[in-house]
Amino acid sequence: MRKRQRLRSFPLPAAAGCLAVALLVSGCSGGATGLAPASADLSGVRKDAKLQALLPDDIQKTRRVVVGTNAPYPPFESFRSESDQKFVGLDIDLARAVGKVLGVRFDFQQQPFDGLVPGVRSGKYDLVMAGMVDTPDRQKVIDFVDYGVLVPTLLVNKKKHPDFRTMMSLCGRTVGAQTGTTTIEDIEKNSRACGAAGQPGSELQAYPVFSQSLLALSSGKVDAVVTNSALGGYAVKRQGDGPLEIAKKFNFGTKRDLIGIGVSKQRAGLSEAIRSALRRLKESGVYHRILEHYGMADYGLTHYTINGASKRRHT
Repeated sequence: MRKRQRLRSFPLPAAAGCLAVALLVSGCSGGATGLAPASADLSGVRKDAKLQALLPDDIQKTRRVVVGTNAPYPPFESFRSESDQKFVGLDIDLARAVGKVLGVRFDFQQQPFDGLVPGVRSGKYDLVMAGMVDTPDRQKVIDFVDYGVLVPTLLVNKKKHPDFRTMMSLCGRTVGAQTGTTTIEDIEKNSRACGAAGQPGSELQAYPVFSQSLLALSSGKVDAVVTNSALGGYAVKRQGDGPLEIAKKFNFGTKRDLIGIGVSKQRAGLSEAIRSALRRLKESGVYHRILEHYGMADYGLTHYTINGASKRRHT
């Protein structure tokens, strides 16, 4: 039977103070400064009038693209600090660079993660940038301009955890993830496999905000958190001497996920304009510079696909 998703919030343990700052605003490296890392170097980006002409007419007139996102989700998007809700991160820098090429401004707006795709479909947003995985199911309602690839990662509490090696070792364990993400599907699928093997399924704890799942792990409310290489690596790096670590011996197999910019199917020309802008950024070296700045240099693409997940292009 499919596990019911439990959405919980809980008070933050006092011992997790620095970790909270790191996970919520991407600060807390060498002390709880509360400041997010500086933006990447975007020098050398030039406007391309021919690519701008690919944009929908209304965007060419307003010079504005409305973007739905969900922070904190570092390194993709975070708030500058606890008191400053300005967006910062990889997606924000990438959008600024693409915007420079196209001569438009990307206006980011906060939205619960599971409301992002419906928001694009309804016309509330032109597109979504939220470290979102390109999947065939999501392609039914929006298009994806793919710009990176990720691998699954298991986060554990290094002070107390079993020797997790495979997904089956999560049978009978409490596992955390963010609501609306593909990791929820992975955990539920594995839980059914546990049942088929005569073992208890995993108890899924789903959280509206990614950082809540990490705080649950640090306080012992869950045994592990399923996420991806970018988020997992960034969280461990930013926490300093905190309690989290990546389960290095854990084997997810050959699973790879493309991440992309989700674009409304009603915005003719926008997907191709963004893909062409990414090509310009790659040629100038700015694309690689942005990825490298956020520790994702190994997760870049050499070719930018539209709806690449259905074509199984993951390199």
